[in-house]
Amino acid sequence: MPIPGETPAGRLCQNVNMETAEYDLMFAIEMDYWWHVGKRWFVLRLLKRWLNPPPGIAILDIGCGTGANMKALGAFGTAKGSDISESAVGYCRARGLADAHVQTDPGKLPFPDGSFDLVTALDMLEHVEDDTELMREAARVLKPGGAFLLTVPAYPELWSVHDESLHHWRRYGRKELSARLRLAGLKPVRLTHLNGFLLPAIIPVRWLRDKLTRKRGPTSDFNLNLPRWLNAAFLLAFKAEWMLVRFVPLPFGLTICCLARKD
Repeated sequence: MPIPGETPAGRLCQNVNMETAEYDLMFAIEMDYWWHVGKRWFVLRLLKRWLNPPPGIAILDIGCGTGANMKALGAFGTAKGSDISESAVGYCRARGLADAHVQTDPGKLPFPDGSFDLVTALDMLEHVEDDTELMREAARVLKPGGAFLLTVPAYPELWSVHDESLHHWRRYGRKELSARLRLAGLKPVRLTHLNGFLLPAIIPVRWLRDKLTRKRGPTSDFNLNLPRWLNAAFLLAFKAEWMLVRFVPLPFGLTICCLARKD
């Protein structure tokens, strides 16, 4: 079920050295860069508000990257992670996260049926060609009644060199994301946009960067070397959305966050 605006441009980015460079960058900045810090901050608060999980639950972070999110999720219970990149899993283990596993097949999680109370996929599904298959895998490893929390980039119209650099296959609309979850046997119960307050500033910057850098090859927004004061200001603006999101869904923003349940 293709999404309007879906593109195979991710095929242009299958460069091992480029991938390794992005993981190196992620490990270097994800504890400080405003977008990583803000998303992790929101994920933890939305889990408490939407799910209120009991202590000691079993958690799987699919596409755990270099491990900062997986480590934070450990506050709710026992967190495991999987990623197809050996570099990413190596960085997880450097953080002391022994339960990070290499996932050799993108469509097959290395865990038995019904293993987890909570599965997360935080800005991960856009990296997979068959995202519905991976959602089915998430449902398979969930216990009955278990929860699946995901974040994905919004608006197919905003496709740019940033997406190509990060090996994305697509950006998502709300309706298309909900439809794919249902096809996978998961019921969306909560959905909000995030990173909306900064949208008027980010759209023109991303458009301009796309025009200026595309000829030199893919490069993500995370390569921007922001001054500390600007990084702090962006994080403050991002967190300010909590004043609304804690009560009502935000109808716009660069990220979609959704909680789904397995029946």
